[in-house]
Formats: sequence, structure tokens, C-alpha cells
Amino acid sequence: MRYQFPTSISNISVGSLSSMIDIIFLLIIFFVVTASFDREQIDSAVNLPTIDSVAIKTLPSERIMVNVLSDGSVRIGFLQISADEISSKVASAMRSQNINSNTVLIINGDRDAPHKFISAVMNAAAEAGYSQVRINTEVKTEGK
Repeated sequence: MRYQFPTSISNISVGSLSSMIDIIFLLIIFFVVTASFDREQIDSAVNLPTIDSVAIKTLPSERIMVNVLSDGSVRIGFLQISADEISSKVASAMRSQNINSNTVLIINGDRDAPHKFISAVMNAAAEAGYSQVRINTEVKTEGK
């Protein structure tokens, strides 16, 4: 028996899209799971102080960000250190990071954090061997 080809293209059945949708979802899950989450971010709980203008600099490729919250606690990556333990634990936590002479320490101090906590973090950075330290601010936008 010989096969008869359809005379009209509109009668041709399109294959099921469910297998393609399954593959797309699997790819999305793969990329979400394997994505590297940046530990070196400004913590959303930190309100940076504002300034009127600044010379915009790019972030250095080798950097470590330290977030100082308003209550004095410190976050280095996923590690949280209370205000009482700054002098004893921050320097050792900073030493555990991979540092070299090009590594820049960026301090994100909350505008409501007492300066004594930021100063303690700077002292710990000096003790840990960081020679390049920056303090991050937020540039004031027009109308604010």
C-alpha cells in the first residue's frame, strides 16, 4: 500500500510542544542552581551616606566588601559578626579571604552606624594586612 501525502499543508499536525517546554524549564533550573551568587554585595539593610558629587570609579576586580549595619554588626559575605565581637573576629574573618597586594577592601557603613564601629573595622583591616581600604557612599541625586 502506497502512502498518500496530504494535499493541503494545513492538515499537517504539529508535534507536541510539551517536551520542548520541559527542556526549557530544566535549563532554567540548571542556570539558577549553578549561578554563582555574588557574596560581595552591598547589604540591603545598609543605608549609605550621601554626598553631592564624586568622581565615579569602577569597582576593582579583586575586592572584598564589608557591610557595617546601623546596630554595629558586621557582615563579610555570608558571615555575620555582632558589634561585641568586632575586635576579636573581624580581623581573622578578613584574613581567611584570599588577599594579595591588589585586593581592595570596601567598607559599606550605614549612615546611622556610630563611627566607632567603622573605625573598629578599619583597625581590623589594618591588622589583617589590607593596605587599600575604601569607604563607599551613595551619590545624591537631583531633587533630593
